[in-house]
This record gives sequence, C-alpha cells and structure tokens, in this order.
Amino acid sequence: MKPSRPFLHVARIADGILFWPVLALVIWGELSSSGEGLLFRYFGAINDKILHFNGYFILGAMAGGALKTRKSAIWAVVGLICLGAVLEVIQSYVGRDMSLWDEVANSAGAISGAVIARITIEPLRRRWE
Repeated sequence: MKPSRPFLHVARIADGILFWPVLALVIWGELSSSGEGLLFRYFGAINDKILHFNGYFILGAMAGGALKTRKSAIWAVVGLICLGAVLEVIQSYVGRDMSLWDEVANSAGAISGAVIARITIEPLRRRWE
C-alpha cells in the first residue's frame, strides 16, 4: 500500500501534535530532581548518555517529519540543541549535575533524528507534490 498525499498530511499533523507531550516528557526527565528517574528504575543498566541521545533523537525525528521545509527542520533542531543546553544549566539548580557530554548526546540525537526523518519523508512528499 502506497501512502497517499492526504494520509501524509494527516500523519504530519498528528506528528506535530504529539511532539509537544514528548517534549514535555523529555523536559520532565531532565529536570526531575532525582538522578534515578522513571527510566532508570526500569532500565538501570542503560547509560545516561544513551537515554539523552534517544530522547533527542525522537524529538529530532518528530520535528523533521512534522515540518514541511528543510529550513524549518534545521531551525527546529537548532532550537532543540539550545533547549538541551538550557536544561543542562538548569539541572545544576535542581540537584543534578550539569554535563557537557549530556549536551553532546542531546545534540547528536536531535541532528541524527531529523536527518533520518528528512531522508525518509522528503521522497514521499515530492512524489505527491
């Protein structure tokens, strides 16, 4: 089954709407006062950097898929990178350690998620334009 243009439009809108609760979950996870938050209880053996990378990978992929133009997707990734940096600074005020490596993982996740989303979505969009 080939996705139609209306289906892609609805998927883009749903992606844009679902981005916000996922963003709120990532912010909550980064600012929770305990270093061992919800995900650490279930995935204790997973490195913290992997969690940072995965959270921002999902956000980057959602932003890359929801936005129509490449330029707006680039700005969304820049915004995610800036948000990650600000959250790292705020972490020092809520009892957690600020880490440059967490920000590197955030940035790498946001960039790679958006790139993969654009590589996947752009050919589909061009087919129906």
